[in-house]
Amino acid sequence: PFMGCNVNKFKQKMILVIGASGGLGEVVVGLLSKAHNVLAVYNSTKPKKQCENVRWIQADLRNTSEIENIVSELKKGDIERVTLINLLAIKEDNLLINHDLDTWNDVLNLNVTSSFYLTKLLLPLMIDKKWGRFIFITSTGGVRGDVGTISYSTSKTAMLGFSKVVSKEYSRFNITSNVLSLGTFDTGLFHRLSKEKQKEILHSIPSKMLGNVLNITNAIEFIIKSEYVNGAVINIDGGM
Repeated sequence: PFMGCNVNKFKQKMILVIGASGGLGEVVVGLLSKAHNVLAVYNSTKPKKQCENVRWIQADLRNTSEIENIVSELKKGDIERVTLINLLAIKEDNLLINHDLDTWNDVLNLNVTSSFYLTKLLLPLMIDKKWGRFIFITSTGGVRGDVGTISYSTSKTAMLGFSKVVSKEYSRFNITSNVLSLGTFDTGLFHRLSKEKQKEILHSIPSKMLGNVLNITNAIEFIIKSEYVNGAVINIDGGM
């Protein structure tokens, strides 16, 4: 089901944001919608507020048919340029010896396999229009391989290789693929942590400050406008 307004304005250019209703995603959508049309996908948590230039669609990306529905909606409009921003990720903390196979499969399915299938379905549209931008998200902690994050870290580092292959296979069609590696941002998730954990995280950041989401949307704008930025990993983590 869709929610939103100004449906007729969704022409020519579209930013597709996956994982749009999380603490980070909702802020990113709000900022991008000031200058772009956005199709924002959430799983179960409905958006708290509606923004102009945003359409919301509910989908569970574990289900391939729901991924197909998202792409079908994009194809209905007269869209020339599509940018995918995949913020979706789940994280189940446990030591490897205690990690069960069902949890492992669920994390890899949602964090990696859904990206594969969505990318596969978007590519024909981008190739036809000779333009496309894929922006995948990883994290400093995921790439670092923190203790207890075996499935999450595996999924996040997998996206580095995934993006690199996409960048090489489809750059001849003016399609780029890049990764943003994020540190800790001043969003709701951080503020749910204990004061002790917050101090520990801040101490580990060289700048001793949290990230502002504007740093993420600035990088997104840069990638969209820069056809020669391809196969890159851009760290936005305060120097961690």
